Amino acid sequence: MPTHEMFRHEWVSAGYKSDMGSAVACRPPTSRSTIRLYNLTSVKNALSNIENRRIKVSRFADLNDPFELLAANFREHKMRQLVRSWKDKSQSQTGLLCFAGDWSEPVMWSHYAKKHTGICLGFDVNRTTVQQVKYQDDRILDALSPKPAPDKLSEELQDQLLCTKSGGWRYEEEYRRFVSLNDALSEGPLHFWPIGGDIQLVEVILGPLCEAPLESIRQKVKPHFPNAVVFKARLAFQSFKIVPDARTIF
Repeated sequence: MPTHEMFRHEWVSAGYKSDMGSAVACRPPTSRSTIRLYNLTSVKNALSNIENRRIKVSRFADLNDPFELLAANFREHKMRQLVRSWKDKSQSQTGLLCFAGDWSEPVMWSHYAKKHTGICLGFDVNRTTVQQVKYQDDRILDALSPKPAPDKLSEELQDQLLCTKSGGWRYEEEYRRFVSLNDALSEGPLHFWPIGGDIQLVEVILGPLCEAPLESIRQKVKPHFPNAVVFKARLAFQSFKIVPDARTIF
């Protein structure tokens, strides 16, 4: 079946890039207050999230960037001490929902979706609840102020550290929603956040090497999210991208 090329104009008009992975598979969000974001994971975790209507809350200590919360330039010894103390406190109290701005980058599937065998979940998320990660090649240069609180990090610097990563991670196009671990659903050592309200599941994309039967996944999705579109991705023929498999799109 052909992809929906007429949808591409709608995505561009809504402020998205023209080569979005879903630009020819489905329509963009209808409201400008909502943004389409993606979370890649294994088939097992994706189906568990769908069945239980939830998404995993990540912990800073478990993320794969060792510089998380450490984007400051440590030219001052006291700054190093303060940032590390703040990092420890943040990790114990705060978790985050990690989303990508697109799913067409093959490295994303390699890192987060079991080497292309997993599933990508697409969500419509309230824009006011997420923050876009900033990527830069140099670390944040910030000096401690002699007043009014020389032993504390400024709120501005804390906000920067939460959403600043090395330029090497730009391909992720990451967005983050920070949540209190006390407010999250807990299951043993893991934490989850409910899908619903300002986080709605609207797309389920099977990876190029996903062996789960497409129709089986559709049947598992339908009772929980009847309006979500389910399709399979493939390797592009003329670029190093992951794209929709036109044969699986209605």
